[in-house]
Amino acid sequence: MPWYNHLMDIRKIKGVVKDYAWGNNDFIPSLIGGFTGKPQAELWLGTHPSGDADVEGDGKLSALIHDDRSYLGNEAWEKEGGRLPLLMKVLAIAKPLSLQCHPNKEQAERGWKREEEDRKKGLAVSYQDDNEKCEMIAALSPITALCGFRELEIIKADLAAVVPGSYGRTLHTLSSDIENLFMSLFSLPSEEKEAILSELRTSLSASAEPSWNGLFLTRKGIAAECLEQYPDDIGCLFPYLMNVVHLQIGEAMPITPGTLHAYVFGCGIEVMNDSDNVLRGGLTKKRMDLPELRSIMKFEPLEVRKCTAEKDGYGRIRFSSPSSAFCLLSVSSGTYEIKNDPIAIILVTEGCARFSSSGESLKLEKGEAAVIPAGLEYTMTIRGTAYISEVPDAE
Repeated sequence: MPWYNHLMDIRKIKGVVKDYAWGNNDFIPSLIGGFTGKPQAELWLGTHPSGDADVEGDGKLSALIHDDRSYLGNEAWEKEGGRLPLLMKVLAIAKPLSLQCHPNKEQAERGWKREEEDRKKGLAVSYQDDNEKCEMIAALSPITALCGFRELEIIKADLAAVVPGSYGRTLHTLSSDIENLFMSLFSLPSEEKEAILSELRTSLSASAEPSWNGLFLTRKGIAAECLEQYPDDIGCLFPYLMNVVHLQIGEAMPITPGTLHAYVFGCGIEVMNDSDNVLRGGLTKKRMDLPELRSIMKFEPLEVRKCTAEKDGYGRIRFSSPSSAFCLLSVSSGTYEIKNDPIAIILVTEGCARFSSSGESLKLEKGEAAVIPAGLEYTMTIRGTAYISEVPDAE
């Protein structure tokens, strides 16, 4: 039986797999099939040009949503210009991602316009689109991440403890504020960077602190993993500048524009604006644009707060969202009567889901995804777990 059967206007979609070096070899293949033995880092379920999902084996999701207003609903179609404003992903993280930050809408529009001529010439650019990138991630396995800066005095105390020689020689003079410390670390002479990283490596080897704390990497473990992957990158020091966040399965965390962060280990569902704007600041071999990164980044200390979760009117678990452009819900075994919902992307992560409406039915197995049009009245029966991304301000 082909995968592209559908119920009325609920259409199965196939996402786009991204094979990045930091990916996990088996998590995404175990979810959707297609084991290759190579790292599979991301599964994109959306309409972004860099990863437009296929619809029922015939056409792209972007074309379906643009050409048929019923999917977004008329009001949302007009507001969004016929574009799905969110992007849903599965992340499978085996190695630390780059230290990165995303722009707000104003910054993205300004940067996109400024780089227009460079794009035409085929030159490297910092902006891939003119969209804000706000995001949230929900854990499908225990996740360790770095998110935002710690208080300056805590940063200074930890640097003095873990690299005391480098701190006394160099780092204490750079630590007048977080912004100065951040920028100065990247502009140090290569010999000084090598000395700091050498001392960090020696300090970690001598430390009795474990690298793992149960299911999660410790601060020491993160730094050691960074040194393993990027031995010459001063970003290896950043686990001591940033908050370490641990997410249990089912917990979620928001990432707002301007927040420096890096996912380190684990697997999760990520929902964001329909954007691929990433400005990097360490732990990467890719292009870095530090002046532009500095212009969009928030340097004040961040108190990390996880998303709250509560049942909505249909009995689904809704996570608090950092954006009005998207929200994330989870559903577990049970039957749900849905009507007048906005457009949604659903992914079954365990078991199966069955939809029925007007005498017709559709079944999604583990790893299968579908787009559900706005305003459809249907019954959804879950045997397992599924995640749903929605546009909350649509019709």
